[in-house]
Amino acid sequence: MLITGASANLGLETARELVRAGHTVWLDSHDLAASEIGARPVQLDVTSDESLAAAAEAVGELDVLVNATADLEQETFEDDLAGLVRVLQAFLPLLERSSAPVVVNVGGGPASLSAAAANIVAVQYAKAFPNVRINAVEPGAASVVRMAQIGQDGPTGGYFDADGPLPW
Repeated sequence: MLITGASANLGLETARELVRAGHTVWLDSHDLAASEIGARPVQLDVTSDESLAAAAEAVGELDVLVNATADLEQETFEDDLAGLVRVLQAFLPLLERSSAPVVVNVGGGPASLSAAAANIVAVQYAKAFPNVRINAVEPGAASVVRMAQIGQDGPTGGYFDADGPLPW
């Protein structure tokens, strides 16, 4: 399992809970944050294809990608949306080799641009890759952890919070 944007707050708490649940978790984080919770660090820059390729090679195999966007502001929207897609593209080859691949795109709240971006990416990629469970979620460790563990029979192309599906 790889969690992007996990150096603090939501990403770090999500990683902590998933490590406790017995998952091997890679963090887009520095060594200290990862080692404090029992995760593995991996360096990646969502604006660099070379960095993402190196991170994918370092990770080697992947069942779950938690792809977190920032709490987007208009001036960073295009960069962060491109980063969300770039990360997904870089790790899709690993996910496609998994028996139960899952992608969780984390948006920035119900009225934010990042929620809309995470939803659009989830819906379009779910159509294009029907063997990968790809969903978007509201920020919150409970919703991310729940969707990261849905397995191959879970929903795809949806938008969720900790309590279940949300209208989109």
